[in-house]
Amino acid sequence: MRLSKKAFTKRYYLFLLLLAILLIAATLRSPITSVGPLIPLFRGELEASNGMIGLVNTMPLLAFGLFSPFVPRISSKLGMEITLLIAMVVLSIGVFIRANSGIELLLFGTLLTGMAIAVGNILMPGLIKSTFPYRMGLMTGVYSVSMNAFGALASGISVPIASISGFDWRQAMQIWSFLSLAAVIVLLLRLPAARSADKKVFVNVKSQPSKAIFKSKIAWAVTFFMGLQSFIPYSLFTWLPDIFIAKGFDESEAGWLIAIYQVGLIPTTFIAPILAGRMKSQQLLGCSAGLLFFFGLLGVAFTSSHLIIVFLILTGVGAGTAFSMAMMFFVLRTNSAMESAQLSGMAQSVGYIVASTGPLFLGTIADKTGGWAVPFIILMAASLIIAFLGIIAGKDEKISFETEEVAAK
Repeated sequence: MRLSKKAFTKRYYLFLLLLAILLIAATLRSPITSVGPLIPLFRGELEASNGMIGLVNTMPLLAFGLFSPFVPRISSKLGMEITLLIAMVVLSIGVFIRANSGIELLLFGTLLTGMAIAVGNILMPGLIKSTFPYRMGLMTGVYSVSMNAFGALASGISVPIASISGFDWRQAMQIWSFLSLAAVIVLLLRLPAARSADKKVFVNVKSQPSKAIFKSKIAWAVTFFMGLQSFIPYSLFTWLPDIFIAKGFDESEAGWLIAIYQVGLIPTTFIAPILAGRMKSQQLLGCSAGLLFFFGLLGVAFTSSHLIIVFLILTGVGAGTAFSMAMMFFVLRTNSAMESAQLSGMAQSVGYIVASTGPLFLGTIADKTGGWAVPFIILMAASLIIAFLGIIAGKDEKISFETEEVAAK
């Protein structure tokens, strides 16, 4: 049976929306994970200290934290998809220009990249909640898998790309702008639907954020759960290459080992949201995420052979579970897309400021102590705090944005 023109158009725009979600998700990690393996290649050329290198991966997190509160308000004026389109254009520019010159342009391009990724971080959970209300777990899983699969790929192939004849670290860093450019094309094709009055998806925000959310124990648990589950991976993205080289691996092996760490994320980020969506309480998953982090990091700290792969995958499973739970908490602890965006904005603003201390702080501690033992202790302590916060954030309750009470389902 042939589809009517209206039905065909609806399916066409739905297909473009799914493709846009996949492509935008692919841009949210790869521009950052591609940097870590390349650090040994450009640190000497740019004459950058460990503190400056830590700043390169700290700046996106600071941008996430400082820019996130403004994203819902911008989206309330333009609509989610138009805001995401602008963000993907800015991301393409930031990723491309950051490797064009010296350390100053690298930092400026990284700042633009962080601001653009912040838009995707904030709006994607709300977009999924608004457009796929009955498939939130599945679509959050698809979104998370795309993000982490491309993040792993970027880690693994950045050094091999830089080793190609006629290429260097600059091209290996710039090549990831093709993902955001592809997202721009898809969002432009969806522009008629995005501008349509009956299809436009907004995040409506009040003139002032709800005061009740700042008095909610669960909201603060979600916020610090979000911050610490980002603190660990972004610290690892920055310093695992140096840690692996100190253990006797070369630069190429270090890049692939980071990719293997992220392999653990991929199935977990698909399965965990689906499980969470079917469970009445997510306390077991939230607590397990922190414990998986802890035992994985413990093994990485004390292993120098290829057995380290097992512990990297275990760490990745913890990271994937923690990230998925953070994304699901935004929708499971709220009642609407507006509330989801407000909780997401609070959690990602404060949370990423917490996370931003990781790369710079741990690099400085490593320099002061002459090794990675103390940084690993800090990371494992953060893992145990994640487990505790997961028990609070995973409670079968929703945050009330109208009163100071937390209303049970």
